[in-house]
Amino acid sequence: MAARYDVVVVGSGYGGAIAASRLARAGRSVCVLERGREIVAGEFPATLASAAGQLQVRRGSRRWGRDDGLFDLRPGEDLSVLVGCGLGGTSLVNAGVALRPPAWVYDDERWPTALRGSQVGPVELGPHFDRAERMLGSTPFPAHLDEPSKLTVLRTAAEAIGVPVVRPPINVTFADGPNAAGVEQRACVQCGDCVTGCNHRAKNTLVENYLPDAVAFGAHVFCEAGVDRVERAPDGADARWRVSFDVAAGGRDGFDAPSSFVFADVVVLAAGALGSTEVLLRSRIAGLTTSPRLGDRFTGNGDVLAFAYDVRGRPLRGIGLGRRPVTAAGAVGPTITGAVDLTGVPRPGDGALIEEGAIPGALRWL
Repeated sequence: MAARYDVVVVGSGYGGAIAASRLARAGRSVCVLERGREIVAGEFPATLASAAGQLQVRRGSRRWGRDDGLFDLRPGEDLSVLVGCGLGGTSLVNAGVALRPPAWVYDDERWPTALRGSQVGPVELGPHFDRAERMLGSTPFPAHLDEPSKLTVLRTAAEAIGVPVVRPPINVTFADGPNAAGVEQRACVQCGDCVTGCNHRAKNTLVENYLPDAVAFGAHVFCEAGVDRVERAPDGADARWRVSFDVAAGGRDGFDAPSSFVFADVVVLAAGALGSTEVLLRSRIAGLTTSPRLGDRFTGNGDVLAFAYDVRGRPLRGIGLGRRPVTAAGAVGPTITGAVDLTGVPRPGDGALIEEGAIPGALRWL
């Protein structure tokens, strides 16, 4: 690690990985600090025991599990949050759906003026969505492949209420070959285990596109480096900011080692809604001036999980394969392949977007 960079990016999820890629392409020296480990295909959990070993739970000052566990659960009184901890952030453990917001979303008064309005936001952001979709390989489940059973059952339910099923763009690769970043990937085997991590290099997580692109243009990426705080650099440091971080590897925490630090002209805080807020709160304690609204106006992402059983008709095949062999007859498909759009019923924002899903094989017995 150099002592100073033009830009230090905190976090390697969507915000951090894209910032690192674009800034490195612009010729800036870039350092990415990620608190989690690098997990490669073949190392993601496929059994309940291995998944439990990747779980960390934090509630207030109490903590259970390994500090670098892939599944970072924060239970609360009225809201619990699950985030991914690892190089690539939550892209490692999401379902990879890449839907653009409907136009009416931009009518909300909280949008900046330059983007506000259903006739403005989609036009202004359209080219940037195009760019991200190309890099992430966002594509619907292909029509030439056999339709997953769970998608067929979703279609049956949709027909019963007179609405169509659409195939949303998902960040999954369906053919062997290089992606937009020049990285070789493999076709999806339809194991249904997207949300516990893809062991087949078919899911288009950030470790398959934006992060290697950033490295190709000179960015330095460091894992197991949890950022503690950001402070103004002292006089004579030839930089604006000092970023302090703790190195988890090497057992340094066993002998109360001091934090490490790196200098930067620009700091991009992209550690997620929780992580970035935590860094700013600790930075405020250390003397950084922050907004008095810091930590306010949190909201969930609106997800509700529902489970059905004893469904009439064909088998759902809605549980991932885990360690079981993949066969054409037993294919599950990616976690999500279809959607029933009721977001405008009875008026915009009042309805729901219904998608089918698959429980990962690692959680089969649970």
